[in-house]
Amino acid sequence: MSLVFARFDLQSWLPRTQTLLPLAFIVVIGVVLPVPGMAIAASAIVTMLLVPTPFLGDERGRLDTLYGTLPVSRTSIVVGRTLAIVALNAIAVIVANASTLLVALARGGSPDPQILLLVNAGAFALVGLAVALQLPVFFRIGYSRGRLMAYAPALVIAGLAWIGQETGLITSNVAPPAPIPVLAAIGFAIGLIGIIAGAVVAARLYRDRELR
Repeated sequence: MSLVFARFDLQSWLPRTQTLLPLAFIVVIGVVLPVPGMAIAASAIVTMLLVPTPFLGDERGRLDTLYGTLPVSRTSIVVGRTLAIVALNAIAVIVANASTLLVALARGGSPDPQILLLVNAGAFALVGLAVALQLPVFFRIGYSRGRLMAYAPALVIAGLAWIGQETGLITSNVAPPAPIPVLAAIGFAIGLIGIIAGAVVAARLYRDRELR
């Protein structure tokens, strides 16, 4: 049932202008700022900003009330929506990487595969952080009361970046603390853990929510 709900979820909000325009924005970033990794970083930001979109659609169409009457478990709904968000991120990442490679080829260059790997891992870690922060809140109290959570991941990332700069961890002169493949694996692991943790906590909170 989770896969069925994920497909239904994507069909209800993915083809809309408010979703497609941010995906087009990724291409614009890749062309205007042809620095390897910028479009990929933009894909993470776009995904984080679009996480609240299906919850907004639920409230506008009163779908959240419908979910309470369907013969589908709350856990299936949470897992399905999580899969839909992961699918959205996959689309954004494909668009970002394709833009990066095409722009590089058009300029007669070739991006460093290790840099792309590291940036993709970092972007996935940020998406995992966003899902872990946002899913439990939106499933528990809905979009209207939890709309400020749409900006929480960006604030957390900005705070971590500031701490990194102040402590000297983020500088161009510091060698990586570990081989890039290891750092990439850590980034992907953080993202996966964040997504799973967000879904687990959201499922628990959603089971106790009264839908009307």
